[in-house]
Amino acid sequence: MKTSLFLLFALTLTGVSASPGEPYPVLLPIGQERRIEIAGAQEIRVGVPRALHGKLRVESAGSYVWLTAAHELDVQRLHLETDAGSLALEIRTDAQAPTVPVMLNPRSNAPSASQAIAPVGYVALARYAIQSLYAPGHQVVPVAGIRSVPVESDAVALFRCRKLQPAACGDAVESILHSAWKLTPYYLIAVTVRNRLAEPLQLDPRDLRGRIKASSIVHSRLEASGSPRDTTTVVLISHVPPEHVW
Repeated sequence: MKTSLFLLFALTLTGVSASPGEPYPVLLPIGQERRIEIAGAQEIRVGVPRALHGKLRVESAGSYVWLTAAHELDVQRLHLETDAGSLALEIRTDAQAPTVPVMLNPRSNAPSASQAIAPVGYVALARYAIQSLYAPGHQVVPVAGIRSVPVESDAVALFRCRKLQPAACGDAVESILHSAWKLTPYYLIAVTVRNRLAEPLQLDPRDLRGRIKASSIVHSRLEASGSPRDTTTVVLISHVPPEHVW
């Protein structure tokens, strides 16, 4: 069964929420740009503390802000003024920070429990897994009926080998089952993938093997083994439990 590529393009935006008056938490990878969109804004002015000069590159245009951390940053606060109002970002760097763009909607109030339940589909399921792994618990958009299922931290043969080298198979990568959830009729499976090579490795979703309906890779380029970005997470959606996927 072929793996659907739908999620790799649909999961290009992640929502970040905050209580009224509180800053929006945003994780930044080091050396890679992360785009932030402010819903409803036409112009954005960003106040950058003097301490961040030379450490954080900030660009803005229209409703977008692009942030690039050149060095490791502890928690810092940025103040944004827009034609739609003002807000604050609480930023810090993290070696495993996702690079997907962020959507902020300052005009929306905190959702009620009934409003927060996401429609169930491949996108909602994969988003739930990624948020469960990377976001604080209060920011995870709930999915009605989903439950965690236990998994052993076993190594799996996640990628098939191909002629193009280096390939993400065999001894080139270490793929370990991390977490799993069930929402009938689906199983949602998170696999931690680490590059063992002394050179960067590009993960290709077409090389994924197993009984998979859809997939999403948090970041598909792995840096050389031992670097802060030599590891990523692959989220799989299947109709069978983890022990029967491969």
